[in-house]
Amino acid sequence: MVPEIQAALKAAEEHMKKSLLHFEEVLGKVRAGKASPAFLEAVRVDYYGAPTPVKHVATIAVSDSRTLLVQPYEPRMAKAIEKAIAEANLGLQTATDGNAVRVIFPPLTEETRKKLVKQVHEMAEEARVAIRNIRRDHLEALRQLGKKGIAEDFIKKGQEELDKLTKKYIEQVDKLMEAKEQELLMV
Repeated sequence: MVPEIQAALKAAEEHMKKSLLHFEEVLGKVRAGKASPAFLEAVRVDYYGAPTPVKHVATIAVSDSRTLLVQPYEPRMAKAIEKAIAEANLGLQTATDGNAVRVIFPPLTEETRKKLVKQVHEMAEEARVAIRNIRRDHLEALRQLGKKGIAEDFIKKGQEELDKLTKKYIEQVDKLMEAKEQELLMV
């Protein structure tokens, strides 16, 4: 295959990988009733006047299936961390336990589970659209290579490879979505 087409396919695959990784990251933030440190990544605590991610001022450990233990590096930060988690409005319960903060994930109701599944389906569709947009952009790049004199046969093979990549990454999005759905619906 022509080096220009290989480069275009490699670029397309890199972009699709990034979209898939982003989707995985976003899925990790969907609460499934289980305690997950990823859920606190968006929380910022006031650390000497600067909004700082909680993971930079404390260790976050899973205490049990529905509890996180947030252990600040500086014990006086416990109250500030508890306040930041409460203000983040994540639907979590917090309690200061000595110099640490316990974050309790309340059990999900059936209605909440269904809403979360719907949200996961919407996120998966956004990921699929992003992958299809990458395909469209790189398909156009392949067509431009055809206008620059690369043989039509090579362009067709490149398009077929691009379609295979697209199908592969969309299937991975679907698998991740189904796994998250099963996790959410498990009581």
